[in-house]
Amino acid sequence: MRYLMLIVVATALFVSGIFSAQANNSFAELLQAETTVESQTRAERQRELPNLFRQVLVRASGTTQILENSIIRNEIGSFNDYLLQFGYQNDGDMLVLQASFDERRVRDLLQRAGFPVWTGDRPQLLLWVAENSDDRGVRLVGRAEERPFLDGLYSEARRRGIRMLMPLMDLEDQMAVGARDVWGRFQREVMRASQRYPVAGVVSARMYTSDLSGLESFDDLAENDPELVSTEAVETGLVLETTIVIGDMEFIEYITAADEETLARNFVNQITDRVAGLFIAQTDDGTEVISVRFSGFNNIGQLLAAEQMLQQQGQVYRVHLSRYQQGIAEFSVQVNGGASWLIQALEFERRVQRIAGNEQILTTDIQNESGESQPILEYQWLR
Repeated sequence: MRYLMLIVVATALFVSGIFSAQANNSFAELLQAETTVESQTRAERQRELPNLFRQVLVRASGTTQILENSIIRNEIGSFNDYLLQFGYQNDGDMLVLQASFDERRVRDLLQRAGFPVWTGDRPQLLLWVAENSDDRGVRLVGRAEERPFLDGLYSEARRRGIRMLMPLMDLEDQMAVGARDVWGRFQREVMRASQRYPVAGVVSARMYTSDLSGLESFDDLAENDPELVSTEAVETGLVLETTIVIGDMEFIEYITAADEETLARNFVNQITDRVAGLFIAQTDDGTEVISVRFSGFNNIGQLLAAEQMLQQQGQVYRVHLSRYQQGIAEFSVQVNGGASWLIQALEFERRVQRIAGNEQILTTDIQNESGESQPILEYQWLR
């Protein structure tokens, strides 16, 4: 029996090491950045590395607001203290400076500045774009087109660490949805056509030229006459009206710019800030210890994967396995924002599904430090 127990413990440690390495490698990729340079001189490198450090901080925190923080601004000049390594690579005729930064130091800096770390899996978004061109009428923008909008979209998505996917527009897509469905905001058709893609969210947009009246964005469902947010008027330019659906949430963003590439970059930044807010939004609810129960485990690897998944959520501070028996595990989780925040975060996880009939937050017999019953969430492990 003792020999068997040693085998199980060794296996658990080995599998745990594998999952930890995978998670760290995933986050480590977010701490890497690159830019084109003219030469390998020290002067140019010292000029570009602070910009790469800023890029990494934005990506790790999920928000551009971090660059306005006084602690962050003071530390930008000390980028060498956070630099792990740098190097150069030839990309055709271009010389690329690549740099990676130390995870522990970056985490500590964000914590000192009061920003959470966006460490969890980032949702992949599917983007449908319809435009009304003078010569071709209303049409869908294809993923393989060579145009500034797609150049800005893909490069800015890489810079922000968000995954953007455009439809194949093969026969199946063309049969399921048309350009006028996207242009007319027929969400039922768009969502039905999007079901074939393994994404967490769907964005439908229409792009056109207009005399911009200063409208920047508004929230809530399209049918609810949401309150508009006005800004100063700008000259005639491009507008991108977008409807974003993630889980059971739907919101609308208006993005404006003078040219296609800037429009795409503004779009990626606004959407990424919003998505990051859904995952790692700081709340005034404080931390709360809740129980999360999973059923459907077939092996210890799945148990460790579930623990790792919980630890990766941006606002989770501590995860402890309370009990495990016959494929059912219960974790004690300390999370900022409480059960409601964790429910929202786990809606984007494809490996779990909240058990039907348990939409309300139940409580256990376990009591927290205040003597209140501890909330419990129940999920089915899918894979």
